[in-house]
Amino acid sequence: MTQANKAKPKRSVTTAETARPLLDSAARRRITLPHVDWRRPLRWLARARIFWLTLLIGVALAGLVAWVHLDEYWFIYTEDVQFNNLTYLERDELWQLTELDGWNVFWIDAAAVRDRVVSHPYVDDATVRVAPFAAKVTVDIVPERPVALWVTDAGTRWLLDDGTALEPRGETPPGLLEIIDGPAEATMPGSAAGAAIDPAVLASAQGVANRLPGAAPLRYNRQIGLNFRLPDKPYWVYWGDGGNVEQKLEHLAVGEQLLADGRLEGEVIDVRFDRPYVK
Repeated sequence: MTQANKAKPKRSVTTAETARPLLDSAARRRITLPHVDWRRPLRWLARARIFWLTLLIGVALAGLVAWVHLDEYWFIYTEDVQFNNLTYLERDELWQLTELDGWNVFWIDAAAVRDRVVSHPYVDDATVRVAPFAAKVTVDIVPERPVALWVTDAGTRWLLDDGTALEPRGETPPGLLEIIDGPAEATMPGSAAGAAIDPAVLASAQGVANRLPGAAPLRYNRQIGLNFRLPDKPYWVYWGDGGNVEQKLEHLAVGEQLLADGRLEGEVIDVRFDRPYVK
């Protein structure tokens, strides 16, 4: 074999040995996959889901608010308000006081409505109930009721507990205490004539009516205050004003006894002072 022929196999072996590391490196490259962090896209998807959910809720709430504030169903008109126990009161005058016409039911302040209704002189109390989802308002009325009658030259007035005098409305309850005072001299100081009676006079009259049920009607004038005739007796009593009911009743009993015994004569028993006087 020539020298050239001996050298050929050596070159072939050298070529194969040189290629083996390259093949091993290529094989390793095919087997090893690139590292991928799958948590990142998952976190992105989670954030995107929360975003869209929040956006959906926000749109829904905005639509709900717009519906509540734009749809006529949620606005109050006269047919949406019910008044109970009106008795002698007129519905229209109370409806005007509520100031509810065109108000959104969710913006109604029940306490403020009650205050406006109670400002009516013939309303003693009121309860306001708002049903927002039914878009209805209910007002329960407690009308004023007189405790006595004030008979003056200008006409008969209802008297309330605080002395306020009102024109009668509806049916006047029977059996009320009457205070006859033609010129309205018992008017509360500082009030217009006949607008209100002095509460002290009213309280005194009620005290007389409670302790002497037959002493009616009662009369009043500025000089002697309350005065009345004793029931079933010919004696007139000057009662005066204010309290001291027990003391005045004692004086009255003493005056009656003196007249009955004949120790004194007269037609008037005056109990306004520290001792009874018979005139």
